[in-house]
Amino acid sequence: MNNTSVFALICSAMMLSAPAVAESNYDMGGMVRVNYSYVDYDEASKDKLGDLKFEVAAFSFNGEMDDFGVSMEYRLRADFDAIKHGYAYYTPNDNTMIRAGVTKVPFGNIGFISNSFWLSLQYYVGFEDDYDTGFSVQFDGENSRTDVAFFKGAENPASMTNRFAADLYTGTVNGTEYTAEESNQINLRQSFFVDTLGIKSTIGASVEYGQMYDNATGNNDNRYAYAVHYDGTLNGWNVQAQYLKYEFDTAPEQNAVALSVVGAAYEIASEASAITANVSKTAELSWGTVKFYNDFNVLMPEHDDFDDSYQNVTGMSVANGPLLAWFDFIVGKNMLWSSRSNHVGLQDEFGDWDKKININLGYYF
Repeated sequence: MNNTSVFALICSAMMLSAPAVAESNYDMGGMVRVNYSYVDYDEASKDKLGDLKFEVAAFSFNGEMDDFGVSMEYRLRADFDAIKHGYAYYTPNDNTMIRAGVTKVPFGNIGFISNSFWLSLQYYVGFEDDYDTGFSVQFDGENSRTDVAFFKGAENPASMTNRFAADLYTGTVNGTEYTAEESNQINLRQSFFVDTLGIKSTIGASVEYGQMYDNATGNNDNRYAYAVHYDGTLNGWNVQAQYLKYEFDTAPEQNAVALSVVGAAYEIASEASAITANVSKTAELSWGTVKFYNDFNVLMPEHDDFDDSYQNVTGMSVANGPLLAWFDFIVGKNMLWSSRSNHVGLQDEFGDWDKKININLGYYF
């Protein structure tokens, strides 16, 4: 055997015995958005014919190596900055994913229970697109999905308003001192995927139990929520429906709790049910995608002295490559930021249906 053959055999043996090189991939991205709003119940907005302002910028990172990965997004606004999510994940097999960190709470419809930029009323009471600190496990069956999660607490301290999603707030709101914070939360969501007569449906139910730690007394009170949800699509038409029931155990004389989100703190009824009903039509065009929608929401508090809150959003979204725009006409009554009321489900001080035009323009990279 000549020297060349010996060298080839040695190289082949080294290649066979060398450990496999881990495959990895990652991407970085983000977005920048501006927002125009015209508010019919704000005299300054009417006098100026609305306001156009910078809304938010975000930076995101996603990376994966073999069965492990990380995902994060951080958002910056003119008045504050906050993490949206940031977690590590592990996929031991094709049907299981484990996430740990600031991760999405598995509650309600998979994805969103809304079509508009404004999201649903359920977002403002803490039950849509919520993120907390803990871990979740996702099991994917042939025609089903099971999500189980435990969260030790919110993503930020309860005294902060710098947060992407609504959580309990400790501080003074409208003259009332609130001292409870979220702790020890368990979530379970079961979803089934059905295809009947061409209608692709997701049918599911969610339950949530957590504690509220009172910083003033040291007591742990309870909070509960459950929801049933449906999402169906046929030929570009989509229908979403969700019923939510929640309860925060509070003192008999205190029928409200305080939440904070996107730099603000406000009050909501401590016990209520909510209904969301949405319809949309998506059209794929040669230059992009257009979606027309109407999202209807109502929250019905249990306390006799409180009044229902309403939000209806009629609009369209337009997507073309990295560009995404929402054009929304919002009608609200006794509803935070959709009307002149600064709460959800408390006593209606105004009794009016308020209107707002909102246009959000975003560039995603």
